[in-house]
Amino acid sequence: MKRLINRFGLWMPVAGILLIAFTAVWTSCEDDLKGKTFLTSDDLMIDDYITQQDPAMSSFLDVADKAGFRGMLHAYGNYTCFIPTNDALASYLQSVGKSSVADLTEEECITIVKYHVVRVSNNEDSLTTVNFIDGRLPIANMLAKYVTVRAVTLSDGALALEVNRQAIILQKDIRAANGYIQKIDHVLIPPGLTAGEQILALPDEYSLFASVMQRSGWTDSLTLDKADGVWYTVFLQSNEAFAAEGIQSEGDLLEKLRVARFDIGSVDAPAPATMSKDDSLLWTFAAYHVVKSLNYVADLAKISSLLSRAPNQAITFQLKKDSILVNEYVNPVSGAYEKGALIAKKSEYTDLSCYNGVLVDVERYIGPVVRAAQALYWDICEQPEYKKHPNFRKGAVTAVDTRNMSELWCYNEKGEEINGGVTYGYAGSFADKGQYVNHDYMGYRTHNFAALDFKLPLLTPGTYNVWVCYRRDGGDYGSRVRYVFKEEGEEDQVLSTSGLYRNYDGISSEADMLNKGMKRYTAKKRVKEHSAALLFGAITVKSTGRHILRLEVVNKGTRSTDSFLDMIEIIPLDDNQFWPRFDMEGKMCWPDTPCEEIYPYEAQPCASPVDY
Repeated sequence: MKRLINRFGLWMPVAGILLIAFTAVWTSCEDDLKGKTFLTSDDLMIDDYITQQDPAMSSFLDVADKAGFRGMLHAYGNYTCFIPTNDALASYLQSVGKSSVADLTEEECITIVKYHVVRVSNNEDSLTTVNFIDGRLPIANMLAKYVTVRAVTLSDGALALEVNRQAIILQKDIRAANGYIQKIDHVLIPPGLTAGEQILALPDEYSLFASVMQRSGWTDSLTLDKADGVWYTVFLQSNEAFAAEGIQSEGDLLEKLRVARFDIGSVDAPAPATMSKDDSLLWTFAAYHVVKSLNYVADLAKISSLLSRAPNQAITFQLKKDSILVNEYVNPVSGAYEKGALIAKKSEYTDLSCYNGVLVDVERYIGPVVRAAQALYWDICEQPEYKKHPNFRKGAVTAVDTRNMSELWCYNEKGEEINGGVTYGYAGSFADKGQYVNHDYMGYRTHNFAALDFKLPLLTPGTYNVWVCYRRDGGDYGSRVRYVFKEEGEEDQVLSTSGLYRNYDGISSEADMLNKGMKRYTAKKRVKEHSAALLFGAITVKSTGRHILRLEVVNKGTRSTDSFLDMIEIIPLDDNQFWPRFDMEGKMCWPDTPCEEIYPYEAQPCASPVDY
């Protein structure tokens, strides 16, 4: 005993002190923990919430158990779950001839769970009803299908959210530790009909459209082509939409199509060489209403055009307030105008999901259109983000990160999207060194990016010269750029390479201008000539639509100097390449435009037919 004390003489007092301290701490903690249950989160997991807080949804957990997905509902993650009530599940089981969940196969249970659960990536928040855009969810469910949502008015006048046109959300955004629960009153059933089958199942008010789609073979194509990842959007036309164009039958439609003289000329059509003229026209009309991609109304609001299955024919879209117009066409040069057709957002057949696509109802007639090549005179500062700024065309505009721009993108040498440092500039008054059209310009430096993509306004088919209008650099420091025209489904068209330092020395005629690959585009001439347009080459546009023009940096040059772009002119080869010109107010000017009508409005030397 003595040896033991001697051996641990130092340890025993220390041990006693630690024991007393530990006891005190434990007693304190015990008091705090009394009567409480602590989890890693104050929220319950999805399955725990159902079990402990709302067992009226517990039958769904039985389905998840049989599918092997109960662990997922209990695991950390970001999920949005549309969970039917027990009564809803019982009603579903009765409709499919089952008496209980036990009668469902494992595969059937897997399908049910996957269709009702949306899994969000870990770096994003789970979806709540705030994120539910009218049309479809922004993320597909675990079955790789999109759940649709729309606001409806119930019989008692109350507003509610309807899911897949099958269920009403009874209780929304129930928070759990691993996501949100949307409690619904019916089981969601994946669409069973293909787009082709759904067209044939449409009511009588779509009978003419269904007849044309069937006669042309498109209902067969839209039924047979249903591989994973293959999607179609079909734009419907009601009998009423046809009637507004004086079309009551296939014969009336053929009369209209014959006037357009639009032929398919494509191997995509079934046996094109043996098709009659009438069948060829109807096939093209039907093909024009089909797009090989999935596009709900929410998607159409964000895009400008889609290439249809009719050869070289695009469908265009324009968002105006809460409406989407299809194929509205305005040509500022010729004054040509074609009224757009509204998408029938309230139609029962808009955003109608199919097994391999979606249907969208269009209120007015749309069809293939053959348009002549039309000149485009585009002020490149007309970017959506600039136009929203209160100072647009009034003064300075805050720099916009190009990664947040919707129609202009910058890339580095690796092809990664970057902020390219593109700027918006405003020139309030006339200056010798800059006659910027509409007083504004876009600045960039070739050292800041490798490529800059512009989404062009609408172009019609034809062959065009591409002119880039700019204020030339202060000196030739070796920077060189080229332009590339990019059209969906076609090979890129690479144009010439050039610097932006040119002068007017030795020019005394339009021929001299063309030989030097340049022209004036501004309306007034002053002592110093800094504004010019360079011809980068010709392009062939195959289909009507909004395409991409890419600026590629070939050589950054020895100095990081500013370049100032003003306009891009894309002019048909047969059109006058030199007129119109533009003043700083954006007015088109011609050789006979009086000088006092050209901004600035005092008498000053003007451009004229012999003043190159």
